[in-house]
Amino acid sequence: MPKTRQRVNITLPSETLELIQRVSRDNRSEFINKAVRLYVNRLERARLKQRLKKTYLERGEDDLVIAQEWEPIEKELWEKLEKKNR
Repeated sequence: MPKTRQRVNITLPSETLELIQRVSRDNRSEFINKAVRLYVNRLERARLKQRLKKTYLERGEDDLVIAQEWEPIEKELWEKLEKKNR
């Protein structure tokens, strides 16, 4: 299925336009399309990392409590395993 395209008018600083013209060669529209998609992808990834970091920090205390609750059981199992392997 062919991609539909729409014409838009944008205003850019002359330095930005010169940069685009210098690196895009023939097809400025395709260059701008790729640049916007790349930028949006990076923004979304950065936002996802921030949400994950926030969640990990919020859950950190709960995870520590759970680990501490299971520590005696894990220690006991490791001791039994070590005795069995001697």
